[in-house]
Amino acid sequence: MSDGLPPLRRGQAWEIPGRRSGHTLLVVEADPALSVFPRTAVTVLVDTTGTTPDTLLSNQITAPVTGDVIGTQIMTLTVSAITAGKYLGIVPAEEMNAVSRTLRIALDLTD
Repeated sequence: MSDGLPPLRRGQAWEIPGRRSGHTLLVVEADPALSVFPRTAVTVLVDTTGTTPDTLLSNQITAPVTGDVIGTQIMTLTVSAITAGKYLGIVPAEEMNAVSRTLRIALDLTD
């Protein structure tokens, strides 16, 4: 990546431009897959407005941004679209574990 940004990896939060306002996204694709498919990344929407209902398919993160990860709002974006935005930082490991559980439920990947 240019401009001194770290390489794209799982757990990064980004604010990207939108038509009306910005969107906060969380990269959820596994790091090895990001290496194999370097032009795109799988992300989920993070609602920073505080209006997302508390459900089995959402969970809160507190850093680097406070918001609710919406497990059903999965998007594949180009890396250039993501990195055109503002890098916010990395979500802590324990919060990413909660995101992983939410995604497994949303995608019916439970045991």
